[in-house]
Amino acid sequence: MTHDQLPSPRQRLFYRKEKLRGACWEYEIEGGWIAVPCETGERRLLHHRFTFYKPRAVEVRTPAGVALLERTAAEQWFFPDRWFSLLRFTTCDDRTVGYYVNFSQPLVELRANYYRDLDLELDLWLDPDGTATELDRDEFDAEVALERLQPDWATAVDAASIAVTRAVAATVAEHGPDLDSHRAPTPGPPPFILRA
Repeated sequence: MTHDQLPSPRQRLFYRKEKLRGACWEYEIEGGWIAVPCETGERRLLHHRFTFYKPRAVEVRTPAGVALLERTAAEQWFFPDRWFSLLRFTTCDDRTVGYYVNFSQPLVELRANYYRDLDLELDLWLDPDGTATELDRDEFDAEVALERLQPDWATAVDAASIAVTRAVAATVAEHGPDLDSHRAPTPGPPPFILRA
């Protein structure tokens, strides 16, 4: 094998999550950029997978009823063209425990292979059956009142929240109470989020 034929090493990618009050954390992405086909053409998303140090039992609403599942890992998709990222929490056998929509500024590249978003406080929990629970609205409203969260950001987050909620409702109306009914194998995101 010549030098030209050698496989290139995996490109290392890093992510930085920032909070409005100044806190931040960074980590290396275990995954990478993926191309996902959707109704409007191909979209590029950054995919990340990780496992939890300690599993956690969680009661969730599934298409078969309420179940106690053990959350052991997660995968995440970052969107450079949307005001949110999406986490899918999973069991050790890759069943979905639930989805967590973290409303934030769209993903941007700060420098080569180093990406960042700014958390904008509002979150949405989605059970596998499509039941949606809004989280942290009080924190979001407080940041707006303190003018740390700019009015145009707040408008974008509210619009994104409505878009995700409508996408979930449309998916449930079409396919029944199962957000994973048409989910492709990893690393692709669940179809409902591509409608938002």
